[in-house]
Amino acid sequence: MNVYIEHANVTVKSIQESSRLLQAAFPDFQLRGEGVSGDKRWAHFGNEVIYLTLNEPLEGKADALAKNYAVSGLNHLAFVVDDIDSIDQRLQASGYKSDPVFQEESELRRRHYYEDSNGLEWEFVQYLTDDLSLRNHY
Repeated sequence: MNVYIEHANVTVKSIQESSRLLQAAFPDFQLRGEGVSGDKRWAHFGNEVIYLTLNEPLEGKADALAKNYAVSGLNHLAFVVDDIDSIDQRLQASGYKSDPVFQEESELRRRHYYEDSNGLEWEFVQYLTDDLSLRNHY
């Protein structure tokens, strides 16, 4: 069985801001659909295979979506990419900065983290080996 994540569902302060970072990183990501459901506006943003559902509270409804993430919650989403340098170039050209403290550069993988203006962290990882047993060497 071939398993992969089709989508993730994330609540953000601004769909436009998270979409801007994703569009910069992945030029093939587009708005696939959008609407309003209950107390939130939603958008599916991605390509034909993978997308993110981005939810934004309607004006005056932020409390309706509030959750307590003191114990659990989403820290970041990670994307495996073929060319992290091109991701970096596009994101930096769009005004995003990767904190060098949170970058990993090793012989097996390269990981860079970016934060959007919503405060969400996004990870991009390029594996430098095809040996799956070495990719997550700790």
